[in-house]
Amino acid sequence: MERNSLIDFWARQAQTNAGWCHSEDAPLLAKRPHSFNLNFPVSPYVGNVLGARVLILNANAGYNPATTPSEFRDTNAIAAYLSRVASPSTADWTTLHQYYNSVNYGHLIPTGQAALVNCCAYRSPSISKEKDNRTLIKDLPSCAFTRQWLQDVIIPLARRGELKVVAKRYGLWNINHLRGAPGVIFDPAPVSPHLAQTVLAEVHAFLNDS
Repeated sequence: MERNSLIDFWARQAQTNAGWCHSEDAPLLAKRPHSFNLNFPVSPYVGNVLGARVLILNANAGYNPATTPSEFRDTNAIAAYLSRVASPSTADWTTLHQYYNSVNYGHLIPTGQAALVNCCAYRSPSISKEKDNRTLIKDLPSCAFTRQWLQDVIIPLARRGELKVVAKRYGLWNINHLRGAPGVIFDPAPVSPHLAQTVLAEVHAFLNDS
């Protein structure tokens, strides 16, 4: 497995009868209870996940009934989004969903310094309130693949000091065994949309020293 394996994996997302999903997830999404919104392309990551020196581990892709439909207003917008996900290292990340303009690390994504990786690519309003969705995340093949990619590819890079991993929703990622690992920061406020100020300061120090 390599760093671009995550990109290759999600290049296989497609619009099915059930909605947008990865083919390996389709059987479970069809038979297990969940409230993920599959009407729009999924979001496995935001930013240049191939080149960013800071990777922020998030829960899942968000959904807002007022703004998400406008992000995918027509076929051209959908095609542009899919192209950006398929080629994150050459994509223009300066036009992000307004959510990222409000979080305190959002300025690092357009510059390519940081990228956000979702444990689950499927959209929902608030995973903390969605028991069925949290349960399903434990079994979805795509989530298992992403966790394995983190362990096999990203953590070794972090241990060597080549990048920094910031764990937000570490319960969903099932990575408590990585506490204290070199290059891995556990945010003390995992549910907050922002990075804790101490974590953000450590991220900036790492980037400035690079």
